[in-house]
Amino acid sequence: MTAAEAHIVRTVVGIIGNIISGFLFLSPVPTFYEIWKKGSVEQFSPAPYLATLVNCMVWTLYGLPMVNPDNVLVLTINGSGSVVEIVYVTL
Repeated sequence: MTAAEAHIVRTVVGIIGNIISGFLFLSPVPTFYEIWKKGSVEQFSPAPYLATLVNCMVWTLYGLPMVNPDNVLVLTINGSGSVVEIVYVTL
């Protein structure tokens, strides 16, 4: 396999991973819809969402071009995940 082919395979696998991760970040939407309707968090703990937010923020820093060049996929999905998690924690 040539270097160009390896880069293409890496990019395709990265895009597939980003799509799967996007669905993972959006999986709690039904829970937050119920929270929104009821107006109360009831017994739900914010700890998993805060932990995911911190995780996404650290990976976003790692994906910055000045830290690690050519990591656009890491930057985009974790930046998006950070935004989603901030919305969850805010609700």
